[in-house]
Amino acid sequence: MSDRPAIPLTLEEVARAADQRGLVVAPACMAGVMTNLALLARHAETLRGTTK
Repeated sequence: MSDRPAIPLTLEEVARAADQRGLVVAPACMAGVMTNLALLARHAETLRGTTK
């Protein structure tokens, strides 16, 4: 297990992470937020050398 924080990727994870930070993600923006987080996760994997 990694001590790195996980990047939220599911609708539930994104909503929980936003709520924990006091942020509101408008429903119209959620798909874009999730797409950007998936891209961020992919970049993180690339930088760590853990791409699949």
